[in-house]
Amino acid sequence: MFTTDAPALALNFLRTAQNYIEPGIYARAYPDFQYRELVPVDNSAPEWTTNIDFFSMGDDVGEAREFAPDGDDINFVDFKLDKGSSRVFMVGIGYRYNLQELAHAQAYGIRLTDERADAARRKYELFVDNLAFVGRAKLGMPGLINSISVTALTAANGAAGTATWETKTVDEIVADVNNVLSDIFLTTNGIEQADTLLLSQQKYAYLATKRLSDMQSITLLEHIQRVNIYTIRTGRPLTIRAVFGLETAGAGGTQRMAAYRRDPGVVKMHIPMPLRWLQAEHRLLKYEVPGIFRTGGVEFRRPGAARYLDGI
Repeated sequence: MFTTDAPALALNFLRTAQNYIEPGIYARAYPDFQYRELVPVDNSAPEWTTNIDFFSMGDDVGEAREFAPDGDDINFVDFKLDKGSSRVFMVGIGYRYNLQELAHAQAYGIRLTDERADAARRKYELFVDNLAFVGRAKLGMPGLINSISVTALTAANGAAGTATWETKTVDEIVADVNNVLSDIFLTTNGIEQADTLLLSQQKYAYLATKRLSDMQSITLLEHIQRVNIYTIRTGRPLTIRAVFGLETAGAGGTQRMAAYRRDPGVVKMHIPMPLRWLQAEHRLLKYEVPGIFRTGGVEFRRPGAARYLDGI
């Protein structure tokens, strides 16, 4: 039983418990966090790197041209490169027990539960999810929905004299969506096509519940998924998702829609070191399991494949 060796025994008990608590936490999925689906994540950088350099590519320049069999005037393609840099930061989260909890569990053969480790893991997922979409201002990191490298358009007023979707007709809302998709396609000469739209929770709910007319059951969201020019052009579905942060991300604190091609060649987020649990430590009557991770921000490699639409 616990005597003067209680602190050491408690620490060993917790370290043994880590062997069955943490594998289950690592394997668990957290579907309420969307960054894994919507932002390509890159774990390839060295774990302890402090900076990641990358190049942002502009439009391709050059075109194929016929030439004589014995000629040497071949056209070569080129593109504009802008060098960028993403800092990598250390972030921490952990969980802990006290001596009484561990002594009681060991004395009565009670297996430690994983609720605290799970709570810490969820805080990690929440941090990365927020960083992916809205960035972290105190670190100077923008997110997917507020990058300064992405062109922001302004929604046109509808027949009612305002640009907000609640005052627009079905055709005017569809035109807003297709105008953004077209702008990406046309300004890149057909090279880039956005396959994903992000909306605020409010705008998504409006589209998902607004019927085309009182006589029809089809919603405006279903209608857009059928008649958007990306789907018409490619035959593939346009991904439309609701995320937090877009409510005031537009110019003047207005609602924003984000359109982009969901591809690591266009946009990615570096996480050189995903969450890692360290060995349990003894501090007075507390027994702590620290966790660390190292992450950079979201970077647009090809900002021409993305657009924002403000004022909707």
